[in-house]
Amino acid sequence: MIRIWVSVSAAIIICVVLGLVIRTQGFVRGSEFAPSHFVRRSFSFYEIPLVHWQITPIQRSDDTPPAATYVKTKILKKVPKGTASNWHLVSLSRGISGTTNADANFLLAQLEFGDQNNSGSYWIDWSKQNPKHAAVLWPIIQRLAKRELYIFIPMVFATADSGGKSPAELQKVIDEQLAEEYVSLVSDMREAGKMTVAATLLNEAVADYPNHPGLQRLSTNE
Repeated sequence: MIRIWVSVSAAIIICVVLGLVIRTQGFVRGSEFAPSHFVRRSFSFYEIPLVHWQITPIQRSDDTPPAATYVKTKILKKVPKGTASNWHLVSLSRGISGTTNADANFLLAQLEFGDQNNSGSYWIDWSKQNPKHAAVLWPIIQRLAKRELYIFIPMVFATADSGGKSPAELQKVIDEQLAEEYVSLVSDMREAGKMTVAATLLNEAVADYPNHPGLQRLSTNE
């Protein structure tokens, strides 16, 4: 009888400890972005720590920044209907550990710029003040996001925000910058032995900038 009570007590203690561990360390939360629809959603669930076994359904909710909604409805306009199928991780945290940002945060940080200070969205104001420039900027941003080239995005925003250019000049400068960035990235991928990734990047770049000498050189050296 004593052994039974000991076993039951031990089982209860284990369950309580496990429950506390899952409660504090097993809560997973984050956000993800769909460039095709220009929306963000948050998600959360519980898992068993260390082994990362999910034990509760994923809860999702839309938390798209106002700037993304503005761009989607006022500038991009041709956004697919229905639910997006391709989502890119923005941020993730597990338990009491800090939040880790993924590449998509390069874009979301810009879309939220100004909102946290209750001063309105910087890029909504900028787009309203520079509608022709915005018509150049945002399709480029969306294209880069679809290709998961978020590392290029801060440079593009900085160029657009520098001022002093006509829309045509802005387009030309950004195109030149991106072509050069593609050349550098493709070269790096080749040096790292990631030939499939390099080939995909080169195909995308040549489709966008077929006359760029650096890309032409890379194409002949495949």
